[in-house]
Amino acid sequence: MRHYRIMAAAVAAICTLSGCGVQIGRNESMTAPEKTSVVTTTKKQTNDDSKADEQALESYEETKIVANAIPYVKFSKSVEAETGSVSGKAKVKSDRKGYKGKGYVTNISTEEDWSREIELTDSQYYDLTITVASDVPCVNGIAVNGKKLQDFSASGSGKFEKVTFKNIYIEKGKTAISVIPVDGGLDVDCLTLTASEDISKLDLTISKPALSNKDSDYNAKALYQYLCESYGKQVLLGQHDTIGTSAETDMIYKTTGKYPAIRFGDLMLATEKDSITTDTEMNIAMDWASKDGIVGYMWHWAAPDDKREYYADQTDFDIKKAVTKENIAELSLEDIKKLQKDGKVSKECVAVVQDIDTVSEKLSTLRDEGIAVLWRPLHEASNGDFWWGNDKKAYKWLWKLMYERQTKYHKLNNLIWVWSAQNADWYVGDEYCDVLSCDVYDDGNKDAQVNIMLFLQSISKNKPIAMSECGSFPDIQSIADEKAMWAFIGQWGGNYLMTDDGKLAEENNTAAELIKTYNNNLTLTRDKLPDFTHLASSIKDTEEKSAESKKNDSSKADSKTKKENTSKAE
Repeated sequence: MRHYRIMAAAVAAICTLSGCGVQIGRNESMTAPEKTSVVTTTKKQTNDDSKADEQALESYEETKIVANAIPYVKFSKSVEAETGSVSGKAKVKSDRKGYKGKGYVTNISTEEDWSREIELTDSQYYDLTITVASDVPCVNGIAVNGKKLQDFSASGSGKFEKVTFKNIYIEKGKTAISVIPVDGGLDVDCLTLTASEDISKLDLTISKPALSNKDSDYNAKALYQYLCESYGKQVLLGQHDTIGTSAETDMIYKTTGKYPAIRFGDLMLATEKDSITTDTEMNIAMDWASKDGIVGYMWHWAAPDDKREYYADQTDFDIKKAVTKENIAELSLEDIKKLQKDGKVSKECVAVVQDIDTVSEKLSTLRDEGIAVLWRPLHEASNGDFWWGNDKKAYKWLWKLMYERQTKYHKLNNLIWVWSAQNADWYVGDEYCDVLSCDVYDDGNKDAQVNIMLFLQSISKNKPIAMSECGSFPDIQSIADEKAMWAFIGQWGGNYLMTDDGKLAEENNTAAELIKTYNNNLTLTRDKLPDFTHLASSIKDTEEKSAESKKNDSSKADSKTKKENTSKAE
């Protein structure tokens, strides 16, 4: 389903495009352990932005988050559905082929009609597999001890098939599994609960972190080094702002006494005729970076046609028509237009390049100021909502074209490339991105979403993994317990954070939750960031000394070889 995320009313005075983003399909959720082991110490905050805001910060308690140790204990047990509690309209039948045991349970019309208990000896994470069948595609829910995990689908093939729910935290003792009918029409054959090692084995160490762009400048290297060193230990907090404003980051500061580490903006209007708002964006980004904040940008790219829409169902622009075998990434726009006249590239191809050049010009402002950027273009492609997600092959071509044109032709060596297509088949490859990310909108579910992290890690273990957007910040205790220490988390703005009259919207995050999220030992806010200019200089010095040492070693080796050759000649 497509949803506009309405930005704060402040944007109305700047532009009429208030919809920024799209909600993707529901992500897998899980049950987290009880939130315990919290120790608090009082810490006086100081205003690290005194020039911009003379008002002293309120004193908050910084919460010390201690992860609950949840050891893995081997366990696996399978049970038949028909041996459980069967009542109401539910019945045991044996007509459908392929069942195990003495039959299966059918005609479950309420959650109370059927359940099956399993005795667990240890409180830990489990994988739950349920074997079901249906004659038509249907959706139903699954619950553990009366708490719904999520909805799941049955294919309607008429054959029994397995559905697995990963990494559910369940307390020891009697555990009741039940089905919550939605569409109904489901036959349940058997259940299996197996202890999961996924979280206990989760390792977020990146052994040799390196940016994909070998020509990355030292500012990008400094930010990426910090990102990789923090990954798995602490989480950088980010906030998406209304275009051309700092409304949401200011709301975070007003609520929590802290600024986010990362301010995320959007270059949505960069290719419009009136790009005053984008110039404002650049000024805000430069000001943010001057205060030691991290700059991030996405690009809701309006299709390069007359309609200038970014949703696939609102534009006729066909990305497949832009694809060419010609190597155009480093050609001038004039040379590419000549190729069009010769019939070697399409008008769609030229239009795409023109827009890339336009947005690159804006980004060059930040490069020239020595500002590294977390750059997330072509987001959420694999769900097909945007015009750049109509075709997997065309999407990968477009990503590669943008990457090579921005890094090689425009020399935007300050970019750190963040991929968020969220489908393994759409991955652009380690050589074309630096961070893998996901966007999570899960109806207020505040679990750490470790299953999504594990999925992205299965795509690449060589890159840090981030939650680039979310409707609600995950609970910090769940993050600690599930070891899901995301590289960064970006809270979406607009009505996900603020009401239309500029107040805190507490439906997704209460004030108390935000204060806890921003004031603890595991999350990183702007005041905790290092001096990236100093870090960049340090990396430069280290690399130059290393290069000089290698040069001296090479000279010594050459000298030794010459002496040996001279001795042999004599």
